[in-house]
Amino acid sequence: WYQRRVRVLMGTRSTDPYSASLRSFTPCDPSWPDLMRVSPILTWSYEQVWRFIRELGVPYCSLYDIGYTSLGNIHNTQPNPALLCEDGATYKPAHCLADDTQERAGRT
Repeated sequence: WYQRRVRVLMGTRSTDPYSASLRSFTPCDPSWPDLMRVSPILTWSYEQVWRFIRELGVPYCSLYDIGYTSLGNIHNTQPNPALLCEDGATYKPAHCLADDTQERAGRT
């Protein structure tokens, strides 16, 4: 069963919406193709994700450098207000977010 199933590597964390009940290996829903979702960073914190990205030089979307901490679409995503600089016009990079409970504060 596990040997024949195609695996898909996911970047999902348990703090993501609708992800609290996921396990590291989770079959896709019955309405999806017969895939096994593999979530190696499921239990990682926001800080751990950014430490991994920065220490290993993993490429990422440039929006994270200008204050975005969670990306949706053009209608529901804005820079995170928790990263607004003192000048009131620019934002710190996403890895500077001190309170990981504010990760989705830029989403509407």
